[in-house]
Amino acid sequence: MQPRIKMGLSVGAIGLALNVCVAGFIGLCGPIISLLAGGAAGYFAVQQEKPSTKNEGAKAGAMAGGIAGALVIIGQVIGGVGALAIMQVSGTQLPFGEVPALSGDPSGMIGYYLGGLGTGICLGIVGAVLAAGVGAGVGYMSTQEQAPTSAPME
Repeated sequence: MQPRIKMGLSVGAIGLALNVCVAGFIGLCGPIISLLAGGAAGYFAVQQEKPSTKNEGAKAGAMAGGIAGALVIIGQVIGGVGALAIMQVSGTQLPFGEVPALSGDPSGMIGYYLGGLGTGICLGIVGAVLAAGVGAGVGYMSTQEQAPTSAPME
């Protein structure tokens, strides 16, 4: 397995677990986890692959960051929908709107959870794009270009 894929999956799994917690408490901060995961995945991928040009380093970083960001999307959705379920079960009062009762109208409950799912996916996609971009940037910056080697003249 290529280091960029391996690092993307490894860092992404950690980011997924972190983002379940972060999205469950403060949903809007999920893309920050994506930024961190994308940067870390890009850096570790470049350190393992040792690409010869900065462009290759940016490609490796972008792929690793994108994979990590895609996994963080899953954490964003799980955390967001989980927070909605906890608010519903505990009867938390919101500053605006209201949480549908468990025994209430099914269409209201469907809208409640679909809205949370959509919000989680939207924030997750923003985070994944940011993760790929940061991964590319970190991959580009952390690649040390090697001088081209020329064949000895005879």
